[in-house]
Amino acid sequence: MTKRYSKLMLAALFAGITGWAQAGPTVGGPDDQFIGCDIPGTCSITLDEAGNISASFEGFFGPYDVTVTQIAPTVNPAWVDSSGNPLQVTSYEVIGKGGIAALQLTPGALGLCEFGVAADGSACTGPTSDDKSDVLIFTPLGIDGNGFGHSRIDFLSDNEGVFNFATDFNVLEVGPEDLNGAFYQAHGASFELLDWHILSDSVPEPATLTLVGLALAGLGWARRRQ
Repeated sequence: MTKRYSKLMLAALFAGITGWAQAGPTVGGPDDQFIGCDIPGTCSITLDEAGNISASFEGFFGPYDVTVTQIAPTVNPAWVDSSGNPLQVTSYEVIGKGGIAALQLTPGALGLCEFGVAADGSACTGPTSDDKSDVLIFTPLGIDGNGFGHSRIDFLSDNEGVFNFATDFNVLEVGPEDLNGAFYQAHGASFELLDWHILSDSVPEPATLTLVGLALAGLGWARRRQ
């Protein structure tokens, strides 16, 4: 990695952090004030668009009973790209009980920006304007009789490119193409914090697969020539 590329990466990451601090976002955060996720870095969820998700909820009062699993995606005709084609949707369920009150995520939509993001996180910027590369939709599903909160996460993506979608907050992707992602810290009620580690390009795009195939074919041809 060159020094110039390293500086660009740090600048992009700093710009994203500045946006989070100014906006004070609540999208995706725990919506109760007793879970105890008020120590930075103790509660986090890591997920990608390929069906992988994990979580760690240590919190102020110790580990909490939280499970995260992939579930069948919701069919929604409104989830389409700019050409009207259905978006790729990977869905997850979060079930948890933390502290005194049940864990339940704050509703909203989080957008991932390919090129740039406004300082307040209100929109994506760059050559594709406010188009998103991926969108996470958080939907609280209620609390059952045992006091466990249910929430749903729908991970929307389009392997063909960016798409227009209305979101509540946006963050900038960082890292090399096809291996990039984003970090987002949601601020819930009463200083609750939840870190999101989002891997947005864990699945190679069709163009990338084509280039890899051509490279392998060229390598095979060169070996035969030798």
